[in-house]
Amino acid sequence: MTTIIGQAYSMNEFVVTINEKKKKISVSENSKVIVDNKKYEYELIHLKGLNYLLKLNNIFLEVTASKIDSEKFSISIEGNNFETLVRSLLQEKANELLGNKSTAHHKTEVKAPMPGMILKIKKSAGELISQGETIIILEAMKMENDLRAPNSGLIKNIFVKEGTAVEKGASLFTIE
Repeated sequence: MTTIIGQAYSMNEFVVTINEKKKKISVSENSKVIVDNKKYEYELIHLKGLNYLLKLNNIFLEVTASKIDSEKFSISIEGNNFETLVRSLLQEKANELLGNKSTAHHKTEVKAPMPGMILKIKKSAGELISQGETIIILEAMKMENDLRAPNSGLIKNIFVKEGTAVEKGASLFTIE
C-alpha cells in the first residue's frame, strides 16, 4: 500500500496536477519514486500532525500537507504553499474520457413518437434550452402530449409548423 502525504492508496501510479501542470508519478515499495521518467530515492517521515520530513535523494525538505477533499491537498514545502490535485492513473483517464465526452459536439434529432397534430411550438430555433423543457405540444388521440428536450443545448432547427399533421417518426427538431 502506497502513502501519498498521509493518505493511503492501493495503486502506485498517480497524476499530480500543480498550477495546471500534470506530472506522472510512480511510487515503488522500495523507496523509489519516478516523476516524469526521472528516478528519485525517497523517505517520508511523519513528524507530528500535518508535518512531515521528506528525504529526496539525500536532500531533506520540511513538508506540511492537509487534505482539502478526496483529490485536493494543500501542501507547503519549505514555506512555499500550493494546492495539488492527486488522482490515480485510472481516475485521471476516467476524468479525461468524461471531459472529452462533455466537450464533444453532440446533435440530437427528436422525432414524433406517434402520429398527431402540432398544436403549439413553445420554443424557436436559436434558443438555448434546458433538459426537460417543453418544446412542442403534440395532439394525438385527443390528448395533448408535451414533447420535451432530451438534453440541454441550442435548438438548431424546427422542422414543423403549428397546425400541421405529422406521422410517427417524423423529424420535429434538433438540439446541439
